[in-house]
Amino acid sequence: MSVTRRAHPTGKVTWRAKVFFEGRVIAQRSFGRRVDAKRWEADQLAKLDAGSWIDPARGRMTFAALAEEWQASRGHLAVRSQETTRFLLDKYVIPEIGAYPISGISAADVERVMSALTARGLATATRRRALSMMRLVFDYAIRDRRLSVNVARMVPLPRGGTKREPHWLRPEQLGRLVMAVPPLCQPVVLFLGTTGCRFSEMAALRVDDVVQTPHGLGVRVHRAATQSKRTSGAVFGPTKTHQSRTVPVPAALDEYVRTRVAFTAPGGYLFPSPSGGVWTNTNFRARSGWMEATRRAGVEGTTIHDLRHTAASLLIAAGADVNLSWVNRLSALRWGS
Repeated sequence: MSVTRRAHPTGKVTWRAKVFFEGRVIAQRSFGRRVDAKRWEADQLAKLDAGSWIDPARGRMTFAALAEEWQASRGHLAVRSQETTRFLLDKYVIPEIGAYPISGISAADVERVMSALTARGLATATRRRALSMMRLVFDYAIRDRRLSVNVARMVPLPRGGTKREPHWLRPEQLGRLVMAVPPLCQPVVLFLGTTGCRFSEMAALRVDDVVQTPHGLGVRVHRAATQSKRTSGAVFGPTKTHQSRTVPVPAALDEYVRTRVAFTAPGGYLFPSPSGGVWTNTNFRARSGWMEATRRAGVEGTTIHDLRHTAASLLIAAGADVNLSWVNRLSALRWGS
């Protein structure tokens, strides 16, 4: 029975109500009258059925403790994503509300955090990311029946420009950029600009990932080498989408890829850095002289990620019969091994 009678040595009788969920007691309370115990039990069960029941005791945990649990639950995500949320929590959010019990945090407290970020002069994108993260932390608490309301969702996202407009290169611009970087960097720029792969996916490619398909050479993209914000080194993990795919090798890189496969030991990188190791975004920008190269190519302001947009643009252009002679002309180059 969930409501039981208890007789005390003093002669006093109380009624103990217990609420069970998935085989365990999740709440209990004593009453002087059986009818009150039954009424309380019925109320708790109704909230359970409606999905609105919360555990008052668990709502007393601090935001810092809850955020730590939430962060630990994200171990399956990319290292870069985990580092970003870790930084936002430790730098901006926990110092403001980390010691507060989660059941006592109000929308006004969240607004105070956002005001502090504004006072620091942080960009709109950073402030939006911080609020989105707080929303996710409180969502986690609701799923775990610690809270019934997400107060962070009562606070609107900061307004303002948050995203740079996508930028892409025309075929002739991509050709000039390829020729503007040092020879060792040219295959990287051409590969990124014609396949749509992310830089981290390109960096992780090894000669073992090259496959022969009915349509020619391809590379199996199934891992990423993301640059850690904490150490600046490469951290290997799954792709951003946690999926693998096979990408065709551009005709202009066919000879380069075949040469790398023929003369590189198994496990060697398909696009190695000067030391034979893995590229990171930072050392590639330095070795390629990226800022100066984009200036010489007449595409100043272009980012490495813009090459991903360029690949999509070239595919559209190819479908529309736009002349790709600048890219095709690069197939006459001879790449070093």
